[in-house]
Order: sequence, then C-alpha cells, then structure tokens
Amino acid sequence: MWQIVLALTPAVVVLFVLGWLALALGLALWSLRAPHRHAPRTAARFLLAAWVLLMLVVTLTPTQPIGSADATFWWRPGGGLLELGAQLEPGEVALLVRRQIAGTALFLPVPLLLRFAAPRWSAAGAFLLGVGLSVAIEVAQLLMRAGRVADIDDVLCAAAGTVVGAALALLAKGAAVALHRRAGSGRAVRAAAAPAPEEA
Repeated sequence: MWQIVLALTPAVVVLFVLGWLALALGLALWSLRAPHRHAPRTAARFLLAAWVLLMLVVTLTPTQPIGSADATFWWRPGGGLLELGAQLEPGEVALLVRRQIAGTALFLPVPLLLRFAAPRWSAAGAFLLGVGLSVAIEVAQLLMRAGRVADIDDVLCAAAGTVVGAALALLAKGAAVALHRRAGSGRAVRAAAAPAPEEA
C-alpha cells in the first residue's frame, strides 16, 4: 500500500478519476446502445470482481507472519492530522494526506462498477456495500495480526470513496443519456434531410 501512497501525485489522482469516469461513460453508452444484451453488465461484473480481488490483495497481504504482531486498532480519526498540539513535519503531513487519498481512491471503483454490474442496486445499497467491505477488511487486519493496523480512517476514506464513485457513475449515466439522445436526434435530422429516392 505504501508503494501506491508514495506514487500519488495530483496528476495521478486526476488521471485516476478521469480514467474511471471514462470507463463508466463507456459502460453507460454500451448499455444504452445494447439494452437487451448482457455483455455490458457481464463486463462490469468481471471488472468489479477483479477490482475487489486487487483490493483484498493490497489490504490483506501480510507484512509479517500471521499472528506475530499485536492487534492494533486506531480509533481516532485524522491519523495525527487532527490531533491538537501534534508536531508534524511537512513531509509527514503530506504522507498522511496521500494515505487518505489512496484509501479513498481504492474504494471509488466499487460503487461505480456496481451501478453497471447490478443496476437495480440503489446508491444507498452501494454505499453500504463499500463501507461494509471496508469494515470487513479492517476486522480481518485486526484478527490476522500480521503487521497491518486497523484504522477508523480507512473506513471513513472508504465511505468518501464510495460516495465519489457513486456520483461519478450517476454523472456518467447522465452524460451517456444526453449523448445518446443527441446522436439519435442527429440521425433523425439527417434522415429527414436526405432526398427521397426518385420513383422509376
């Protein structure tokens, strides 16, 4: 996880968000153009399963032998950022902020893909799934005692990422509907403007 945190820059974050937004827009357009086909939903389900698997690998891979560490739970939000009187170096602050952003970004694709993999799920259901998945990961980290720390910040970041992901999915669906309508009206105008075939 720290390799991801250290690689985070504003440009990387923007590209990450835009990439997922573009993917959501593509899935939304695909679904509109092929409403009776299951291929868009199947693709979204495959991507969702792959992303959740990646999340589990990133968050649950032990950093030391299982059972060899203390069961630690950081229950104070902010990870040192919000503590009064905390003397943090600028580099430490930047690292903590990057860590929060990484935790948020990790959960962004879950509700986004879920909106296309299971369209009947509500935004509230997607939110609860994201937060529930985060809580399950933190509990697993606590029980594994393998060098990872369960942290309330991770749950809060997961909640934020879930909200952002759901919002991006809604934005993509709205944009796809607008583009689809515009394309349909453009075809209708061209068809009306085309000269009628002459009768023999």
